[in-house]
Amino acid sequence: MSGGRVNPFVDIDEPPVFSTKPKPEKPVEKSNIAQLAEEHNFVSRQAPKPSKEPRRKARTHRTGRNTQFNAKVTAETNQRLYKAADDRRVVLGELLKQGVDALDAVEALEKLAQRRGVSLDQIVKQAVNALDRTGESR
Repeated sequence: MSGGRVNPFVDIDEPPVFSTKPKPEKPVEKSNIAQLAEEHNFVSRQAPKPSKEPRRKARTHRTGRNTQFNAKVTAETNQRLYKAADDRRVVLGELLKQGVDALDAVEALEKLAQRRGVSLDQIVKQAVNALDRTGESR
């Protein structure tokens, strides 16, 4: 044993040159390709053009809110939320807060109606009348 590796390239003077045979070019017209594709019902690989939905104006507001909230909604509900926020000129976080506050108020009125043994309609009418008397309604 000589202690070293055997060089497998010792007997080769020049390494062989390997090359591929050039393929003969067969130019094909684009119109022929399109015609064949149409005849055989091939689907285009072009991406379909996206629908032109109107984009909403960007909403950038500094509100101090820093917690993310995500919910899956239907397209109709999404439009209603943004329309309500735009109509009231508030950000979505404020609209959500107002909605939760309104639900809490209705729940409190329902409990009051249940304690008094009257309908929710009657309690709401009494509350509106009381606000009218004090001058605090709209």
